[in-house]
Amino acid sequence: MPKVTGRLGQAARNPESGWAVWGQQSAIAKLRQAIDRGPAHSYILAGPRQSGKRAAALDFARALNCPKASGATSYCGECPVCRRIGKGVFPDVTVFDLATQAARDGDKSRNLTLNIATVREITSAVSYRPTESGWRIIIVDDAETMQEPTQEAFLKTLEEPPPYVILILLTSDAEALLPTIPSRCVTIRFGLASASDIEAALIASGTELELAQRVSGLAQGSVGWAIDAARNSSLIETRERIINDATRFVLANAYDRMIRAVLLADEFSKDRESVFTRLEAIQGVWRSALYLQQDLGDPSNSRPLTTNRDGFRGMSLEELVRSIRSVDDCMTNLGANVRPRLALESMVLAWPRIGA
Repeated sequence: MPKVTGRLGQAARNPESGWAVWGQQSAIAKLRQAIDRGPAHSYILAGPRQSGKRAAALDFARALNCPKASGATSYCGECPVCRRIGKGVFPDVTVFDLATQAARDGDKSRNLTLNIATVREITSAVSYRPTESGWRIIIVDDAETMQEPTQEAFLKTLEEPPPYVILILLTSDAEALLPTIPSRCVTIRFGLASASDIEAALIASGTELELAQRVSGLAQGSVGWAIDAARNSSLIETRERIINDATRFVLANAYDRMIRAVLLADEFSKDRESVFTRLEAIQGVWRSALYLQQDLGDPSNSRPLTTNRDGFRGMSLEELVRSIRSVDDCMTNLGANVRPRLALESMVLAWPRIGA
């Protein structure tokens, strides 16, 4: 049985899979199966932010390269290979994302999208044979931020990778990728983890039960956020404020909703990540409302929704589903550079009126 100790910012290893990913049983089963059968040369791990995609990609790399690995069951986590992969210094596993691009470009790039220069770096990395293992694994995070010309340039690398290369794209919006990219990859979907899975991950990482229950109720399906928040009370306070604000936004009248949408749109150019975080909270409110309204129980244990349940009385299943999808459409439009005001206004116009 693998150890279940975790470290700052990282989940403990799940004793069921031996990997440091929780609440994604189907996705991990597919990756472990790929190791048993022989991996493909390109994958897309698609799902919400902080849902475990990056941890899964790194564990996939460990399981393939660990000299003590027991097939796809686990990796030892203690050998030099496992440790160096975790620290980002193993030469045959390379991660590219907006952060590495920012470090390279400094102030010369706005670093809102992966650019052509990064694709050239990826192409160069692919050309080198592995030095210490049988595979060169290239992980490309923030893949959805690539604009169409950049994706077309990347496609050339994706079409005919050398036999020793495994390319793994991580994306929170698979629909933003050109159809030709998924057609050349195995796509594995990640979803939102249940509050019970998140609570189990926190307890396995050494978090006290009371705190684990509080954090899991605020995590909105994100194990990654929960692990960070359990060690940083300011994240908990900020999330509570964001969820309360999102609940007030959703329960506002039509006029106030539009005002809030315009103000949020005006913030987009200043703080893109903050706007996406608030939109995810808004979507979480609608999702929790759907579960509560249909008497399915709220998997996120959303306290603000439980106390405001009457505000959603009379809304139909169709209206709630449409509201959830409207937030997805808004985030997709923002990622595709649709004018923020248009994207946000279209979103709130799709919502049912309160008390209608």
